[in-house]
Amino acid sequence: MNAASQSLSHSSLAYRPDVDGLRAVAIISVVLYHAFPFLLPGGFVGVDVFFVISGFLISSIIFKELEVGRFSFADFYRRRIRRIFPALILVLCVCYAIGWFTLMATDFKMLGKHLAGGMGFAQNIVLYREAGYFDTASELKPLLHLWSLGVEEQFYILFPVIAWGVWRWRGALLPVVLGLGVISFVAGVQKLPSNASAAFYVPQYRFWEILAGSLVAYWSVFHPVAVTRLRQCTALREALALLGFVLMGIALFVIHEARSFPGYWALLPVAGASLLIAAGAESRLNRVLLASRLMVWVGLISYPLYLWHWVVITYIRIIGADALTIVSGTVAIVLSVLLAFLTYRFVELPFRRARSSLPKTAILVSLGAMVAAVGMLSFIKSGLPFRPGLADKVKARETYAQYFENSLPEWAYFSRAGIFDAYRMECDFFDLESYRAGHKSEEPRARIDAGCYVPDTATKVMIWGDSHAQQFYYGLRQVLPDSVSILQVASSGCAANFPGRAQDGKAYCDRSNQFALEVIDKEQPAVLVIAQAYGHDSINSFVELARTARRAGVKRVIVVGPVPHYEPFLYQIVIRKHWNDTPRRIKDNLIQTFSELDERLERKYSDGAGGFEYLSAMRHFCNGEGCLIYLGDDRRTGLVTYDYGHLTPPASLDFAEQALGPRVMANLELQ
Repeated sequence: MNAASQSLSHSSLAYRPDVDGLRAVAIISVVLYHAFPFLLPGGFVGVDVFFVISGFLISSIIFKELEVGRFSFADFYRRRIRRIFPALILVLCVCYAIGWFTLMATDFKMLGKHLAGGMGFAQNIVLYREAGYFDTASELKPLLHLWSLGVEEQFYILFPVIAWGVWRWRGALLPVVLGLGVISFVAGVQKLPSNASAAFYVPQYRFWEILAGSLVAYWSVFHPVAVTRLRQCTALREALALLGFVLMGIALFVIHEARSFPGYWALLPVAGASLLIAAGAESRLNRVLLASRLMVWVGLISYPLYLWHWVVITYIRIIGADALTIVSGTVAIVLSVLLAFLTYRFVELPFRRARSSLPKTAILVSLGAMVAAVGMLSFIKSGLPFRPGLADKVKARETYAQYFENSLPEWAYFSRAGIFDAYRMECDFFDLESYRAGHKSEEPRARIDAGCYVPDTATKVMIWGDSHAQQFYYGLRQVLPDSVSILQVASSGCAANFPGRAQDGKAYCDRSNQFALEVIDKEQPAVLVIAQAYGHDSINSFVELARTARRAGVKRVIVVGPVPHYEPFLYQIVIRKHWNDTPRRIKDNLIQTFSELDERLERKYSDGAGGFEYLSAMRHFCNGEGCLIYLGDDRRTGLVTYDYGHLTPPASLDFAEQALGPRVMANLELQ
């Protein structure tokens, strides 16, 4: 959402307060969702509503100026810069300043990259290239929300050129706009199953939402008589507004994170917003509700409120190293609204009204370029780990944090801790090399190392699953005798499953699981170990997997339950909450759903009820006092997980020695 969604005081457009009110509905939905997601599970669709509003307003301006013969690219982009840059530059500068004193270098380095991406209106592309199994949690990215700004600005670069190019054939304008919208929608729907990140972030898959607003603008500008007659029909006008309101309401409460989005589900908010705009300012819902003074006021500050709210929420979470509570969430909302009002009142309005001989556009572009350059410098300099102004205690924490620094493309922690070998990533069908180079691919690697599936001995144990299965290899290899070959087919983000059932239709996951089943059928390992990060027994069926393995000749199947999951990363919790006195165990910041899941699975599959043995990793790492933070005497090298929940090599060894290894050996002795 960007400043194009602000009410535009343009001579060719009649001001519609109800559109400001619709904008208020959108921003309230987004802010409530980010602060209290349980209240409004589909609140994130407010961004889709902003897309429609932006398409309507901007296209109305372009179409009217083309119609009267005074469209100018220079004027168009000058207006966009003057609208967008003032508030954006302010928020980015404040965000950077806070990060300077509060963020560890890893996060500050990422902030620098996102600063440049946000100012360059390419944040959606930056985030798409980052998205993956090893990506930092989105809650730690203060400028995550600028992805939508990127989508809109990329549309504004292309659409005026297209509209101007086909204007000489006026009859072609509607088919072109409609055709582009249909192509964009169909492409997004087709892309969603195989690459959800691309369908969400990449502009060509989201342009149809903005073009929906363009279609409403087309009819309003070029067929005003027909539109007027439609709106004069009270029953039809009210029906359109009511239907639009209902569709948006359904979207807000029925859509949630687990839905495949955008895809077909995005039709609800997009159609709802389009219908409300098309119904006109005189429909009762629009006139009474959306055009009310409070809603209009919220709509007027919606752009700076959008810019501020996620920055405020994220820094509260980062500094406090905790999820938002009712109190902190309320504080975040109040502070965001206050900052938005001050920005609107003392930055946007004065800049808009100022009569100055200074080249305002050139000044804004220069300031924006400076912000982007500072961001890139911070990124290139690895987050300036010992930047001036940091207190000594912050520098001590920074030294600790640098040990776990693992950003792409270096993957320094992976190299330092030997994760590539410990997790046996040569057995992973995910194209790690391309991902590391910034070119994530859903296609499988051509092959994995032969040592992953060709045994050296007659006795064989096999590991199958995702990286949460990979993490057990290091410990097992140290514990099991050399007479036992450990086979492994485990790919990042791929729960053990049957081919064709991979989440998001990932081709490399289907290939990984197909190959795993082939290895199981051919080698008939004595013991099969299955583990995964998420979706235990919901995205797959442990009973079916165990039954299939036993039919193929596997004697024993062990399913390892989830390990403790933390939010934020465990080392960040130590730094921000337990630095001066680090306990051996903690209860805070644990994602409790995994503990509850483990208890359910343990009850359900006790005594081999599912045809396999269930081994609780939670029971090993956690007790009544909390979950283990570190092993031995060093809270750095002995940390149990290096991120939200992947085990470090020492933790893998400890689990293998005390729990998994003895269970495997006991099953081998039963053969």
